[in-house]
This record gives sequence, structure tokens and C-alpha cells, in this order.
Amino acid sequence: MTRSSVPGVLLGMFVAIGLVVPSVAHAYAAPLVRVPFVGRAWTTGASIWVGTSESFGDAAGETLTLRAREADACETCWVATVQMTSAGTGGGFRSWKGALDGLKSNTRYHYGIFAAGFTGERGGFYFKTEPAGPARFKVGVASCMNGANAPSQPSWNIMHEQLNTGEPNIQLLIGDNMYTTENPPSKDHYWFKYFQQRAVPEFANVFRAFPTFAVWDDHDYGPNDEDGTFAQKAVAREAYADLYPHPPFAGDGINHTFNWGGVQFFMMDDRWGRDCPKNPPAGHTPQMYGATQFTWLKTELKASNATFKVIVNGSTLGNACWGTQKQALFDFIADNKIGGVLFVTGDIHRSLLTDRTPAGGYPLYELISSGIGSPSTPAEWSFGIMEFNTTLADPTVTLKVIQNPEKRSSITGAGVTVTTKTLRRSQLQN
Repeated sequence: MTRSSVPGVLLGMFVAIGLVVPSVAHAYAAPLVRVPFVGRAWTTGASIWVGTSESFGDAAGETLTLRAREADACETCWVATVQMTSAGTGGGFRSWKGALDGLKSNTRYHYGIFAAGFTGERGGFYFKTEPAGPARFKVGVASCMNGANAPSQPSWNIMHEQLNTGEPNIQLLIGDNMYTTENPPSKDHYWFKYFQQRAVPEFANVFRAFPTFAVWDDHDYGPNDEDGTFAQKAVAREAYADLYPHPPFAGDGINHTFNWGGVQFFMMDDRWGRDCPKNPPAGHTPQMYGATQFTWLKTELKASNATFKVIVNGSTLGNACWGTQKQALFDFIADNKIGGVLFVTGDIHRSLLTDRTPAGGYPLYELISSGIGSPSTPAEWSFGIMEFNTTLADPTVTLKVIQNPEKRSSITGAGVTVTTKTLRRSQLQN
């Protein structure tokens, strides 16, 4: 397939699956070849991404305007308007980003994208801003989604049903958010694979509506099991930066942190500084993170005043590449009396809840969410849900594993909850 043929082919796929004109009250502007992606959101705004053909934006006057209004306001009662900016090109596509600000906290907004020279849609998409204080909300957690092998991923319909409750809910993409197949991947290849996954209709239905925060694992970083020695990692980081409306990075990789409703999320980069060669020399001790990121994590954890602290990592706590760092992290949490810590991981193409409580420590749980778009077996179409209520005197978190064993395509129904565990904040403290 030539590069010039890529956008036409994927746009044709997009039309065929019904996303060029989504099933909402309005269609969106003609140049768009992907539905918008709500990324980072905060109390007064949100960042939005959208994709067009690479050629749109070359000519004078080819611009995109992003607007938002409160969901129950009149169709022309826009309260925020911003010109979107081109965030780069690759694979025959162009990436655009825009940041809306001046909005109200914990409020549902309708947003629309206007293309200069085109009539037609002005929206049909929604998101909710971050609550300014304690809140009740859900976090959808997913990893391992392969738009090449699974162009339809029906479990996202159940994710949408879980999150579409009117609360300020968000989702986490925790790695293998697409699958590279080139070795080494080129910039165009990264872009093509990201756009391929974003063509999955059920996936698009979720990311256009709920603020989404993401980290990578090996397959969206590079080939299988790559570590920090990967020669193309700067290219991978550039593609991630161009294609996600993300919070500011905290280091050389993509690690970052954000707060939501009294919960702080530590989004870890388990590849950039990873020291875990496929053929290690005798006596080699692996590590999941480079020294700089590990120090950053410990510093942030110690300084955090959040009710719950969620460490998000692509690889599970059972991965051999932790070496001695896992125990060092557990010891740091205990020695500094850091309460409310939870782990969220992915990678293994199935979902489960694992008790990782260290000797003498408080209950420490790992929610593994993997297989929403690339399951190990048909019965493993699954994902995780975290339900927080930080408004209580003793705040709670409920950890759930949701399965779609019948690979249902219906958007109705909430799936099968196969595991659930509720923890009170008072339990999560030495």
C-alpha cells in the first residue's frame, strides 16, 4: 500500500462503518476523517484532538474552529471558541489540537468543530469537566486494542454503558493502545496504526465523550518487549505527543500525573528507562523504570495529599522486569506511611483483580485490565472499572472486572461483572 493510498482507504473504511456521519443529531465537517478525541480535561476546560487528511490545512484559509456550549443551552450559545492548531502530519494524515478554557467545573458541554469553507455539522459530541472537589465518579480502564486484527471491538459498547451515567467519568488507556508491526516502526507507521485503531467505531464512541488519559506499553512503543535501548523511542514519543491531547510530560519519556475528584493518578512510562534486555548478561538485575522516573514517582507520592493514589503501569506487578524496584517501591510506601495506594496494569490479554498486599502492609490491590480489543480467548473480552466516592467521611473505591463473554455487539446492557472489591480509605493505611 502506498502512502498516498492510506487516507483514502481508511476514509472509505470510516464511511463504511458509519463514522463519517455519526448517529447523532448533526454530522461533522467534511474534512474530518476521525471523530474527535477528548483528552486531558480539568476544572475549567478540556483538550480536544481530531484527525484530517494530511492535505487539509496546506491551503490558505483551511482551518478548524473548536466551540463548546453547555449541554442544555441553545444551539448557538457557544461559551468558548478556539482555533485548532496543526500538531503535525504523518502516514497521510494531519493531527489537530485545541484547548477549551473558561468553562465551569463538573459541567456537561456540547462541543463542535467547524471547518472553514464547509457547511454541516456543528457538534453532536459531549464531555464533562473535572469536579472542583471530592466527587463520585467512575474510571474505565482498558489496554490491548488492535484495530488491525479486531476492526470491531464490541466491548467498548459496554464500556460506554458503564461510563454514560452523568457523573464526571473518565477513562485510562494503559498500553498497547495500537500494535506496531514494522521493525523498526517509521513515523508514518506509528501514525497509520494510531489512526487505524481510532477507526474502530465502538472505540470512537467512547473517546469522543469521556476525558481520556493514556500511557503506552511495548506494542505502541515499538516491537514486542522493547526496553529503553530501543533506537526509535524518540520517534514513538513524538507520535504519542502529536496524537494524544495529553497533560505535560514529567521527564524524557511520557510519564505524567493528574488529579480528578480527590484522586491522583501517576501515569508511568514502563519503557523509556526500562532496563530489561531480552538476552541479559549473567548477574544482570532488571529495572522497570530509569532512576530519574523512579525518583519522580517517589517524590510525587510523598508530596501527594490525594485521598487515593493510583499508580498506572502498562506491565503487571508480576512482570520479571521489575527486578528489585517493586519491593523498593513497596518499602517506600510503608516507610513513608503513604496511604490509599492502588495499582492499575494491563498487558496480559485478560483482566483480573490481584491481591499484592506485602507482609505487614495494608491491603494493596492491582486491577489488571487487558483484552478489550485483543483478548487471549473469546471469553476474555474484558476491561476494568474503578468507582470512587471521595465525598464520604470514609471514602471508598470499588474495583471491578467486567467481561463480555458473548462478544455482544449491542450497546445496551452493562456486561458481566465477574469480580468486585470495595475498599474504604481507612483500610488503606499503615
